[in-house]
Amino acid sequence: MLDPYQLTVHTLTLRQLASAEQLAEVNGQSLPEVEENLEKAAAEGAVRAAKGNHMITPAGRQLLADVYPQAFADLRSSSAVSEAMEAFESGVNKQVLTLTTDWQTKEVGRDRVPNDHDDADYDAAVVAKLGRVVDKTAKVLRPIADADPLVDRFLERIDTALTRAEGGETDYVSGVRVDSVHTVWFQMHEHLLRLTGRERPE
Repeated sequence: MLDPYQLTVHTLTLRQLASAEQLAEVNGQSLPEVEENLEKAAAEGAVRAAKGNHMITPAGRQLLADVYPQAFADLRSSSAVSEAMEAFESGVNKQVLTLTTDWQTKEVGRDRVPNDHDDADYDAAVVAKLGRVVDKTAKVLRPIADADPLVDRFLERIDTALTRAEGGETDYVSGVRVDSVHTVWFQMHEHLLRLTGRERPE
């Protein structure tokens, strides 16, 4: 697996522009550890810092490209992990994408129009379906989560967002300014692709 320094740099591929605090929230490292790793990464040219935020550089991406094959060799050679990833891509990931579209739009007559969220029953039905898919996802990804605990952290963050959405905070379904279900799901998907050496489906 990745060492702590590599993990900090890797996290900037999941959240493109982020503060140390935001990176620690994603990867579970302590804030002092993240800050130390970012300082080292900036000195080595792997990360660029500006006004309290950080982004990965081409050198940082090359660093990760060099370490991924060895760091994730056992995971990538596992048939259980491969089967779990196939089930994720062909099943729950497509379902979440469809439900996100259903949340953002709805059918009126024969047209699909932006959802103005004035139909509480419609929104509640979408959130309920999303909850069932999230529950299923935890089972689908169990072989990968057993090999990489960060996957469980993503699932916990998705559960937190879902709970807030169920409580009426609608931004937590697909809002881009908060750690919504959709935002964290996108981060988790990118992490899974990097673990397994796959490309994001078109």
